[in-house]
Amino acid sequence: MIVLVEVALIVLLRELHLPWGVINVLIVLALIAAFFGKQLTGPTEYVQISSPPFEHRIQNRYRSESSQLSNLGFSPVFFYGEGFPLSRLLLIYPAFLFLIMWLNREVVTVQDGSKLLFGFPVFNSSSRTTYAHPNQLGVKFHTLFQDGTILLTKSFAGKSKYGPTVVLHKVANGSIGNTWAEHQKQIQALEAAGKRVDSEISFESFARISSEA
Repeated sequence: MIVLVEVALIVLLRELHLPWGVINVLIVLALIAAFFGKQLTGPTEYVQISSPPFEHRIQNRYRSESSQLSNLGFSPVFFYGEGFPLSRLLLIYPAFLFLIMWLNREVVTVQDGSKLLFGFPVFNSSSRTTYAHPNQLGVKFHTLFQDGTILLTKSFAGKSKYGPTVVLHKVANGSIGNTWAEHQKQIQALEAAGKRVDSEISFESFARISSEA
């Protein structure tokens, strides 16, 4: 993500015809800010979306991913948004992070005049074991177990440090189908170790999982 931010920053600043010396200084400042990204972006607010026009935009953005997940037996369950106060755009790192999301065609709206809301679809497997969450980088699969363990399998690189309850598996540049197959193998391995899947399907359950993974 930091590399993407740096590239976008270079392109943007070159469009402004700034000298390379100034550009280099601003890039260094942005990279320093990146080390404090979590503190600067702050906690994410998870909001269930109930706006038909916004839902329609999300459906159009993720039409291909939705089709692939449907072929794997997944069904749509709800749309949700990741909310951030507009005031965070005054900070360097969040502003460029949000710019990257916009350049990747994320679906975004301003809610109540004060909140930036990025919208995503959420699906559930036919076995009611797993949430699927496509985003601009790929797809995440989440399964919650009754002891609080969260199995996360994703099809892209990036963040690799999560809380102690998260079991992470990455299938770098993997297809949705291959990533789902790997996730199923990991479910079976955890079940063989004695864990039991929590099959509650609700926005509240998904929000709790997402806050950890």
